[in-house]
Amino acid sequence: MKKVQGMAAAVLAAGMLLASPVWAAEKPASVVQATGVGGGVRTVAPQGITEAQKPVLTAAQKQALEKVYHAVPELKELSVQDVSDEGGKAWFVMLGNRTPGTEGGIQGAYAYLTFDTATGELLSYNFQNPAWASEKVPSPALAREKAAAFARQILGDKIKDYVQGDDMGFGGGGSADEKGNKIYWSEANVPYYRLVNGVPLMNNSGFRVGVDVFGHIINFYRQREEGIDQAKFPDPSRAVTREEAEKAFAGMLEMKLFYLEHQPFYGLFKPEKGETGPALVYAPTSLAPIDALTGRPLAEFLPSLPPSQRITLQGEGRQLIARTPEEAAKLLIETFGLDLTGMQFHGASDVESFNDREIKQKSYTWSTIPQKGADGKPVLRQARYVHLITNASTGEVISYNLQDESGRGQKATVSREAAQNTAVQFLQKYLPAGPAEMEMQVYPEVEERIPAWVDKSKLKDQERPLPVISFTFNQVHQGVPVMDRAFSVRVDALSGKIVGFHNGINGAPVPLPDNRNVVPAETAKAEFLKQHPLKLVYIWPEYFDQKAPSPYLVYIPVPGPDFYYVDAFTGKTVQPENK
Repeated sequence: MKKVQGMAAAVLAAGMLLASPVWAAEKPASVVQATGVGGGVRTVAPQGITEAQKPVLTAAQKQALEKVYHAVPELKELSVQDVSDEGGKAWFVMLGNRTPGTEGGIQGAYAYLTFDTATGELLSYNFQNPAWASEKVPSPALAREKAAAFARQILGDKIKDYVQGDDMGFGGGGSADEKGNKIYWSEANVPYYRLVNGVPLMNNSGFRVGVDVFGHIINFYRQREEGIDQAKFPDPSRAVTREEAEKAFAGMLEMKLFYLEHQPFYGLFKPEKGETGPALVYAPTSLAPIDALTGRPLAEFLPSLPPSQRITLQGEGRQLIARTPEEAAKLLIETFGLDLTGMQFHGASDVESFNDREIKQKSYTWSTIPQKGADGKPVLRQARYVHLITNASTGEVISYNLQDESGRGQKATVSREAAQNTAVQFLQKYLPAGPAEMEMQVYPEVEERIPAWVDKSKLKDQERPLPVISFTFNQVHQGVPVMDRAFSVRVDALSGKIVGFHNGINGAPVPLPDNRNVVPAETAKAEFLKQHPLKLVYIWPEYFDQKAPSPYLVYIPVPGPDFYYVDAFTGKTVQPENK
């Protein structure tokens, strides 16, 4: 679900982000390549090519490609494998080191590039070279230096219209083949933002450059930029002073105490076992930009969630077990009342635990076979997709998710209170036996959180939200919630049934430090404000294809590095070492 963009990259990066596991099923007889930052999943058929099939570039395409060759000389060692038109406005080329008649695979080097047809400008680039594979990430200094050099070569004089961002992300991905061979890589992701009136436009502008630990440029992605009408952008000279904005921001900021069982010691995309440990931290409960014209928090970004609640539940200690596809299907029918009639089983695949690679998981998937409409295209309005993930060794169900497209855009008929009762009753069955203190957070329907400026009548079917009410239940230790030990439940607001859950508390608990003698929240607040001075930026929120009437001129906190936190015992910021 695409939500309002703008502050997500800038403001949320300064707080605490908790991600749920993401998986991608391997496809047989192909190579699945996934990227964690600024990319997607591209499936490359490994069959060989012949000389007769070898694509030919036009003179303009050769010229565009030559510019990238100059910036990344290693690309010259690859040959053109495929060229295609991307709707007339862009063209795509795949490079590789396969020779005619041979098969590809993850040990082959591949590069994927997209160019603007009219201008020849590079739009996107991804280079996956097994010789460069590494799970280590570069230092921020090296990443910024190499990204700047690449950006100057690719953009030339136009680089003056952009500024390198303060934020930097670390990500990664991997390749796998049908034999189970895998390669992983990691990167630092350096952003550049478009300047308007000398002020960076923080969303849907600029580009990102991915740099690996050796300093190679392995990724580039340019945002689609529409013409900049400066008349729509507020004049920066009308902004309140930074001091006024900081006072308003400090008045809004609240710091909350959290436990983390698996705080990374190193700034890695996926920390290895033994490189995480327990921590007691302070983090902002919410962040909103300060309207630079009024000096007040921007109402559109103020928290819309109801306050969290402390509840005590009585766990029954039951387990959901599915060791085979047949058991998985039976469980879906009997436990969740799911009708699998007309659904196709796509098999079981092995996946890795997001937090611990030593824990092997099994993923089962089903979906309906879409019927074709009068135009020959698949009709997805009645489509259903089911995913079930289990512990491969024990068969214990870790997560379940049903996506039923038929309910998209419909009004809820189940109240929040009824959905909460359903979620609590379900949770109690599968909590360990005995009393359990939990902190519950309710996430109302997305429909309730759509910005007021969105014209809902213009939303396409797939853009309309599913009527689902979500809940998270965090375990509590000594009165403090444990953020990475939680159970989430999703309830369909039409049928009242459970349509998703994730059990994040099924592993052995990690010993947590005593939370006495922590510094006051005000001390942590002062440290956060010190480490995150405000900066003046533009944001122009979007909801799918719709934009807010005009951009906002706002003050936001300068983002911090990945996995940083304010230590609750010292009141100081701890930044994990990049390794």
